[in-house]
Amino acid sequence: MSLLDPLIAKLGSIGHLSESDRNLLAALPITVRNVGANQPVVHQGDLPKSSILVISGILSRFQELTDGGRQLVSFHLTGEMPDLHTLYIRKMDHSLVALKDSVIGHVPHDAIHAAVSASSSLMALLWRATLIDAAIFRQWMTNNGRRGPAAGTAHLLCEIALRSKVAGGLYADGACDMPFNQQQLADALGISLVHANRTLKSLKERGIALIERGRLRVLDWEALQTAAGFDPTYLHLKADS
Repeated sequence: MSLLDPLIAKLGSIGHLSESDRNLLAALPITVRNVGANQPVVHQGDLPKSSILVISGILSRFQELTDGGRQLVSFHLTGEMPDLHTLYIRKMDHSLVALKDSVIGHVPHDAIHAAVSASSSLMALLWRATLIDAAIFRQWMTNNGRRGPAAGTAHLLCEIALRSKVAGGLYADGACDMPFNQQQLADALGISLVHANRTLKSLKERGIALIERGRLRVLDWEALQTAAGFDPTYLHLKADS
């Protein structure tokens, strides 16, 4: 078993991985690091020489404001590399923080460059992963701008559930980890804590979904999708999508 297995599984969920590409990934050098909840991983302004792989746990990308405030702009689950773009963009224009106790791996940029130089198909798949990350960001922008608190919340819950399904056993029996509090959920959606609380209460009372003890339980998937207007196409979970 390789520490790169989560990345291999993630890339395999969005495209075809040849045996040689799997071997290239499994051979990547990686330095493992344990990060506690709410601990920073990479700071805005850093000049990293490696990219982060989420081995377990969950990270959040956020913008740091001059007044000390933060805007959460994405969540990252097992198998994802939230700063893969640092292969080509030298300076971090955002920060990464662990939302729960997490295990991450630092994969040197030089090693990733060597791997993609050896395989154009692997380069294409990593590029695809980066484009999907951008597609997710566009949906978050829509959540913040046009969907409103109720639909935006439901949309984010749909997304987390579906991404967890492909992240190596994080979703089982209609439930997955939801290791962020209501304030962090509100920050991610650009809504007030009152709106977040009210929306989650409504979903629970309607028998659609509930969050308890750090777990999201989807009680009625079709109803949650309808409430969100959720179309999973933007996650591009099949190679031909």
